[in-house]
Amino acid sequence: MHTFSFIAGQIQKGKSVTRSFLNYRLRSEVLSGKTIDIGGGTGAGYIKFMDSAANLDFTTFDPRNGDEVNFETDALPAADNTYDTVIFLNVMEHIFNYQHVMNEVVRITKKDGQVIGFVPFLMWYHPDHSDYFRYTHEALEKIITAAGVTHFEIEPVQKGLFIAAFHMKCLALPRLLRVPFFSLAYAADTLVSVVKKNNPPKYVLGYFFKIVK
Repeated sequence: MHTFSFIAGQIQKGKSVTRSFLNYRLRSEVLSGKTIDIGGGTGAGYIKFMDSAANLDFTTFDPRNGDEVNFETDALPAADNTYDTVIFLNVMEHIFNYQHVMNEVVRITKKDGQVIGFVPFLMWYHPDHSDYFRYTHEALEKIITAAGVTHFEIEPVQKGLFIAAFHMKCLALPRLLRVPFFSLAYAADTLVSVVKKNNPPKYVLGYFFKIVK
């Protein structure tokens, strides 16, 4: 499905612009082997957008599910090198001690395993239970490197100025108006990208990152 059609469909269903772009990006990922979703609650909707290998063994971990752990200070309840895949989406902005939780996520990932992560950048205040940070790609690079990782990719999730502006207003609009306004913003950013080639990402919705341990 074309990027525009997919994201417009997600917005029509009530998703934010950032969540819609993230769900589109997740379609390129494959979950395999022993996999844990950290901080995703129960029944996280984004899981269905990723392909699942036949050997997938999936579990979740989240204090909201009754799992007793403090992400700020406690070790995650798993041995070193336990998981083939760790899903770590939209969690770090809610953790003040972000280096600790990143270290823990990397620790429980197997050698040659992967961490699939995302942090929002352009986002309103959204406590759960708290909301502390917005990370740039430079901050993420330092945090991931400090966790002892050398192989990782950080990818800006963005379209342009008009989509960024629309994102901040989208959920305040009646649902019937969201897709028409999104279409105008998407078309405007597409035109700008044609006129201004090699325009560096400035209006970033968030950063997708992938770690290979």
